[in-house]
Amino acid sequence: MKRKNTYLGIFVLLTSLLLIQLFSISDLSAISSGKMVGYSILLENQQNPASQINNDPFNEGFAIGGAFALSIFLFFFYIAHSKRTILLLSGYFFIRAILLAMLLKPVLESEVFLLVFTKLNLLFLLIASDIILFWFSQVLFDIKKHLPKISKALKYLIFSFLLYLPISMFLEIKMSFYLGILIHLLANIFLFTLSISLLKRSQRLAILFTAFIFIEIIFSLVNPIALIGFNIDVYGELPYLYSISFWLSGLLTIFILSRNNHYQTQDKQRAQQQVLEIAMTSKKAQEELLALQEEDQELLESRVQERTLELNIALQELEYANKELAEKNTLDELTGLFNRRHYDQKIIAEHRRSRRNLTPLSLVMIDIDHFKNVNDTYGHLAGDQCLVWLAAKIKTCLGRGTDIGCRYGGEEFCLILPETDTQGAIALAEELRLAVCAQSVTCQNVDIELTISCGVSTYQQEAEALPEQLFSAADKALYMAKNNGRNQVQQQKLIETLPSYGVINE
Repeated sequence: MKRKNTYLGIFVLLTSLLLIQLFSISDLSAISSGKMVGYSILLENQQNPASQINNDPFNEGFAIGGAFALSIFLFFFYIAHSKRTILLLSGYFFIRAILLAMLLKPVLESEVFLLVFTKLNLLFLLIASDIILFWFSQVLFDIKKHLPKISKALKYLIFSFLLYLPISMFLEIKMSFYLGILIHLLANIFLFTLSISLLKRSQRLAILFTAFIFIEIIFSLVNPIALIGFNIDVYGELPYLYSISFWLSGLLTIFILSRNNHYQTQDKQRAQQQVLEIAMTSKKAQEELLALQEEDQELLESRVQERTLELNIALQELEYANKELAEKNTLDELTGLFNRRHYDQKIIAEHRRSRRNLTPLSLVMIDIDHFKNVNDTYGHLAGDQCLVWLAAKIKTCLGRGTDIGCRYGGEEFCLILPETDTQGAIALAEELRLAVCAQSVTCQNVDIELTISCGVSTYQQEAEALPEQLFSAADKALYMAKNNGRNQVQQQKLIETLPSYGVINE
C-alpha cells in the first residue's frame, strides 16, 4: 500500500506540473514569428530557421500520428489488462510523441497546437520521460528486491528530477535545452548501468532492455552533438531520424512487453502445474489415510501409542542431551567418565528401550579392592591417579558406542551394557579384571598393584523389574565378590531381588 501511494503521488505531481506548464504565460510573439521550431532556435545567426527546414508532411505526419497512436493503443491495452508497466509505457510514448511534434512542428499548421507544444519546453518533457522510464524499469524488473542499492539510487534520482521540474518552467529555452540533454544523457547512462547489472544477474529481458537503452543513448546524442559541434539541426533537415529512433524504441518495447507476457504465462502455467501436483499428492495422501482408517481401530491406536511413546522418549533424550551439552556437567572431572547424574538418566532410558525392544540389559558394578589402603599408604594424589588409570582401562574395554561407563562415586564404577546378556557382561567384566591385574600403576616412581571386584546383573524382560532392582542385584553381586576374597566377578539374578508377590524366588 505504501508503494502504491508513492507511485500515485509521483503521477499526480507529474500531471500537476504538466498542467501548470501548459497554462503558464509565454511569449506568443515568438510562436507567431516561427522562431521556436524544433531545435533550430538554438542555431546562431538564423533569422528565420523555419524557412530552412526541409519539411516532409507525409513523413512528419506519419511519425507524429504513429507516436500518438502507439500511446493510445498502449493505454487501451492497459485498460484491458490492468498492468502498470503498460500504463507507464503509454505515458512514456505520449511524452515522446509531444517531443516529436515539437521537433517536427511545421507540419502542425494550427496556432493552437503551436501554442500548446511550444509551452512544453524540452527540459520538462525529457525529465518527465526519464522519470516514467525509471518507474517502468523499477516495476518491470522488481529492482527493489533484486538490486536494493540501485533501487535506492533510482528513487533518489526520481525525487531529484521531481524537485527540479518546477525550476525548469522558469528557464530560458536555450538553457533548458542544454540542461535537458545533459540530464537526459545522465539518466540514460544510469539506466544502461542498470541494464549491465541485470545482464550479469542473467535477468529476464535484460538483453532487450539493454538494446532499448543503447538506442536511446545513441539517438539522444545525435542532434545535440550536431547542434553544438557543427551548428546543424539534424532533425530539422532530416526529420526521419527522430522517427526511426522512436519506432525502434517502440518496437523494442512492444517486443519486451510480449516477451514479459510470455514469461508470465510460463510462470503461471508452471505454478498451475505445481498446484496440480500438490493436489494429486494431497489426494493420494488422503486415500492412504482412508485406507489406514479402515484397518483395525484397536491396532491403529496401539501403533499410535507406541509411536507416541517412542517420540516422547526420543524428545526426553534429546532434551537431556541438550541440557548435558549446555551445562557440561555430565562428565566426571577427574576420570573423564560419565558421572552419577548421567548414570541415573541413562539407566532409566536404556531400561525403557530394553523393555520396548525385548532385548537384555546388563549392569556391571566395579569397586577397587582395598582402595582405602592405597590412599592411606601413598596419599590421595596417588589414589586419584589410580582412578584415572582404571577409567582409561574401562574406556578401552568398552568397544561399542552404546556401552556407557560411569563413575558412581568414590572408587566405585558402573557399566551400562545395552543388548548384552549375562554371559557377555561377565566376559567383559572378566576382561577388565585381568587387564587391571596384568599391569601396575606407576605413581611417583612407585608401582601400585591394583585389583577390582565386579558384580553383574542382567534385565531379561522380568515383569516387575525396575532400574532400582537391576542396580540392587548388581550391588549384591559386588558384595558377594568382596566377601568371597575380592579380585573376582560374581553375578546375581534379578529375579531374586524382586518382591515375592506372585513371583517364585529361585
